[in-house]
Amino acid sequence: MGMINKMIRTLPFIVLSLWVGDVGAKTSRAPVEGEKRISVLFLGAPKSHSAAHDPITRYRVIKKHLGAHGVNFSYTENPKEAFDAEKLKQYDALLMYGNWEQNGTMPPDQEKVLLDYVNEGGGFLPIHCASACYGKSDTFVNLVGARFMSHGTGVFSPKNTETSHPITRGCKCVHAWDETYAHDRHAEDRIILQKRDDEPWSWIRNQGKGRVFYTASGHDHRVWDHPDFHEIIRRAILWCVGDANRASLNNLDIQPLKFAQARLPGYLKQKTIESYQEPLSPQESIKHVQVPASFEISLFASEPDIINPIAVNWDDRGRAYVVESIDYPNNHRSGNIGNDRIKICEDSDGDGIAEKFLVFADKLSLATSVLHAYGGVICTNGTELLFLQDSNGDDVADVRKVLFKGFSMSDTHAGPSNMRWGYDGWIYATVGYSGFKGTVGGKKHDFRTGIFRFRLKPQPAKEELGKDGTLQHLCELEFLQNTTNNTWGLGMTEDFDIFASTANANPSMYMTFPRSIYKQFDLKQPRTPRADSNPLFFPSSTDVRQVDVHGGYTSAAGHAFYTGRRFPDTYTNKIAFVCAPTGKLVGQFQFTPRGAGFKATQLPNNMYNSADAWSAPVAAEVGPDGALWICDWYNIIVQHNPVPTKHSAGYDAKKGRGNAYVCPLRDKQHGRIYRVFPKGSEAEAHSVMSLAQAVEILTKEKPPSQFWQIKAQQKILDSVNSNNKTTDDEMLKLVVSLKKATPFTLVHLYTLQELNHLDVETLKRAMASPDAGVRRAAIKHAPDKGLLESTFIRDGFITEVEPRALQQLLLAFSKVAPSESVASALMRLNVPSSDVGLSDAYLVALRGQAEAILHVQAKPSKHDGFDDATTSVLIDYFVSVVEPEDMPALQKKFAAIDSPLAVSITKKLSSVVPNTEAEVRKYTIDDAVHARGVAIYNQMCIACHGSEGAGVAGVFPPLDGSDWLIAEPMHAAAILIHGLKGPIKVNGKAYNGVMPPLVDIKNQQIADVLTYVRQSWSNDLPPLSVEEVKKAREDYKLQKGNLTEKDLITR
Repeated sequence: MGMINKMIRTLPFIVLSLWVGDVGAKTSRAPVEGEKRISVLFLGAPKSHSAAHDPITRYRVIKKHLGAHGVNFSYTENPKEAFDAEKLKQYDALLMYGNWEQNGTMPPDQEKVLLDYVNEGGGFLPIHCASACYGKSDTFVNLVGARFMSHGTGVFSPKNTETSHPITRGCKCVHAWDETYAHDRHAEDRIILQKRDDEPWSWIRNQGKGRVFYTASGHDHRVWDHPDFHEIIRRAILWCVGDANRASLNNLDIQPLKFAQARLPGYLKQKTIESYQEPLSPQESIKHVQVPASFEISLFASEPDIINPIAVNWDDRGRAYVVESIDYPNNHRSGNIGNDRIKICEDSDGDGIAEKFLVFADKLSLATSVLHAYGGVICTNGTELLFLQDSNGDDVADVRKVLFKGFSMSDTHAGPSNMRWGYDGWIYATVGYSGFKGTVGGKKHDFRTGIFRFRLKPQPAKEELGKDGTLQHLCELEFLQNTTNNTWGLGMTEDFDIFASTANANPSMYMTFPRSIYKQFDLKQPRTPRADSNPLFFPSSTDVRQVDVHGGYTSAAGHAFYTGRRFPDTYTNKIAFVCAPTGKLVGQFQFTPRGAGFKATQLPNNMYNSADAWSAPVAAEVGPDGALWICDWYNIIVQHNPVPTKHSAGYDAKKGRGNAYVCPLRDKQHGRIYRVFPKGSEAEAHSVMSLAQAVEILTKEKPPSQFWQIKAQQKILDSVNSNNKTTDDEMLKLVVSLKKATPFTLVHLYTLQELNHLDVETLKRAMASPDAGVRRAAIKHAPDKGLLESTFIRDGFITEVEPRALQQLLLAFSKVAPSESVASALMRLNVPSSDVGLSDAYLVALRGQAEAILHVQAKPSKHDGFDDATTSVLIDYFVSVVEPEDMPALQKKFAAIDSPLAVSITKKLSSVVPNTEAEVRKYTIDDAVHARGVAIYNQMCIACHGSEGAGVAGVFPPLDGSDWLIAEPMHAAAILIHGLKGPIKVNGKAYNGVMPPLVDIKNQQIADVLTYVRQSWSNDLPPLSVEEVKKAREDYKLQKGNLTEKDLITR
């Protein structure tokens, strides 16, 4: 591709010279007092107030168009929040667009706050329908300058009537379809800037020390998407905020963005993007960043000290260990020895800026995650997992051992990531569709696209390598649950709820319970249930380049919950941070319980967004200081795959060894790490360098952050497991301290469990806790000695009502010995089938207690029970799992009951014949074809359709069981050649995504991959021949652009 002659142009940035004169060039530096961006609060309204006016979508538009001009927009549709005096003081202006009480009155307290705010110098910009709000409130109407009366519609342009004012001087009027607003109760102290015919259209007025701007423009996106509308709103904001705020923006000295000529793939318009923004210095880039109005951002480290930061973790002293991923994406090195590094970044003087940098470990390749563990550091390294340790105190790793290996690097952005400690002594992580295939702990594993966990024997540094050159014989590995598509995010609350994010259209999901439990009871595990609603995000830049899911999360990374103590309490365990590097932002998702699952609502206000096109946050983690640490990959190229083609994106590129397209603009010179925290807040300060410090932290009256909880727990366990054995007296004191801790929390319980000192009395105390998370942990570890039954069953009913705790209780009931008391309680329990985790746990409990349930059900005197269909399914399961040696006793047991059901069960037990029949497929599989087909599928299809061919709801249709594959096989071939654009319907369900064409794919490859798809999972269809592919190519040779459902139906 190559860079062509550099042609510099600048983004229009008509500033401030309109008011304060031209400003000469200044040396770039970080913002200081008297230098700031303009901050605007956008007050919208629920769409239900007016279907035609959709404020949140108007906010999305204006936010991204004015971000590069130094304007920050924040959003609320709650007047009580907007008209809070302290909150409103955080903003320079209030923009109001939405429908509120057209013929009603404004609450007096809110009216006073607004009037005081403007009188004291705040700007107010009521737009369009805002003049129809609070029509009976004289104060509000007078503040706006008129009241809406009526409207027609039409395509028109208002006319500038005051051409010398900074807002309208030289400004084009919007020409678009709009409503033709007419007003009454016109104020006399206005300056009319624009008119439509003779009707005042846009005006300004002064109010005390403040300023008001109104325009009637803006009914829908025909106006809001118009560049002339963006410009008049920008000018109006700069006028309304007043001279001092304009001066502060001018002092910030945001330089015009410079652009150079090159080729970038343009999937949205299917044509080449001919230029790109040049990179900015860290000091200049931070001027384009927005964080919440009550927060501040600080640059911790940047190039040349840090390059391509992809992950961060901290040691016992709070020092940052940063992974620099230089080899990504196409330079994975043989033997996993490459150019990646782990670097210690230390702020030794406490000013919030790192000044000491030391390479802890180098010669890594495709490192993606780092975690302090077992007295050293564990990091991913290409195909393997490494243990690193500094044994002599010089902060350089001199111990390097492979824990286990088996991660595929067939696609380098689909490997392992996001390691983090659980409270249970396991390390949790995610893996993408490249997957894992290897031996760990002597057991073979083969999985991809999901959540897994592992643990190992303490003190790995002292252990000898096995014959395979690894420590896999000392490790355990467990795959937990598949996610919907490529996965690069993991989060964990202090209740030990586990969440993940995936790259495409599913930024938040939650884990139900481990696959091993489903497998034990012969149940198919679902993929992680969706918590989000596949939302569009809210960038502050228009320079957003994506392959699919345009405007949404197509590269989601990370899912860290706020578990610190520095942010407001409303964040703790309720807000998770999901990065969207293609959107240059870190989104905030607010979580509320939904049965045993969760609902994740994306907040309209990000924790971070940047108008710098190079900004690409890929990790956001809560640090030891309680701040949110953001790793900004800082790269103009975020897209990994697919490979651009002339048909799909404007030009033909080449594929690299890491399955990412080759582009010389992939940067290896930049990188930034930021810290975001509430203004004026103090950093959390702890240290766990000793066992005593660890115990002190865990027994504080106010529990510390999750980070320090885990650090303290690990220090305790490492101390106990070290060669310097803890004495009996020390152990006794430690255990007593933990048991007496107030409040008694989940980390205390798990730590006692890991120390083998979790007794029944402590469990009883935990089961009585008002904290559902603590109850869940206690339920999980309760012994099978009637404790659960005596605690949670009263008068024949289960007493636990909190859904997540109930889910854990049901799983626990599946493990206890058959009990008619438990069986009767289960039969009386009503569980909604829509609650995936809870209903699955209920099925597990029923199967675990099948013998007891059927015994109760068979008794003639029973009062409660299941319908015949449910009973039949339970009988079939029960007889299928009975061990042969138990058969006589069970036959005798049920034969003793005089009822038709008992007779039926006895007969089934007597007629059990082991099922030795192998699955019979209609079409014979050609192993060679499937081998070629799966290789193509893993490169080109798996990212969207998943390893199980299940797709992503609403976006990417399933391939397993697809009626499209059955109906017309050549349609699938045509789709691979020309691509497909939604909306479409598959199996009666709607999907609205975009599949780029695979223009260079050969006929044999199409036949191979479609034959593989047609004969995988539950599909059992005939193979597709090369001749059929040729015919499809000929039939559709005149096709222009992506296929649509209509194109296929009409053929």
